[in-house]
Amino acid sequence: MPSDDSRAPGPLGTVIRAFYDARRPARRTGDLSLLNPFIAADVRWCEPDVGAHMGVLEGRDAVLDMIRRALETTAGSFDLRVTSTVETATHVAASVAWSAVKGERRIEGQELAVFEVRNGRIVSAWFHPGDIADDEAFWGEVDKD
Repeated sequence: MPSDDSRAPGPLGTVIRAFYDARRPARRTGDLSLLNPFIAADVRWCEPDVGAHMGVLEGRDAVLDMIRRALETTAGSFDLRVTSTVETATHVAASVAWSAVKGERRIEGQELAVFEVRNGRIVSAWFHPGDIADDEAFWGEVDKD
């Protein structure tokens, strides 16, 4: 995984880094309510549609459910960390390194996450994976009705 960016983030980058930092204790304890302060109630969250728990999610509860399901699928191993951020007055682009284990398969990846932040909360998010084919093979649970 790439090394961490040593530059200090601006105010929105700080929110995003704090959100990812809060995911670690939430992952360990299973208390996803620790993430509530970072996510707007009416958030629009757009994950690549590579797993049954992903896709376009509307609202905080849907996002927390997606995170819960990803943790369940990976027996709690799904881990993410911000390696760098770039921000404007309203948006943060974050390079995110991640890893997970499912069964006998371990995966590591990188994605570009773009967040819109208002009043200290994520109001929208878009995720762009480094290797969508690898993500599809790993999550491999897409329902194509």
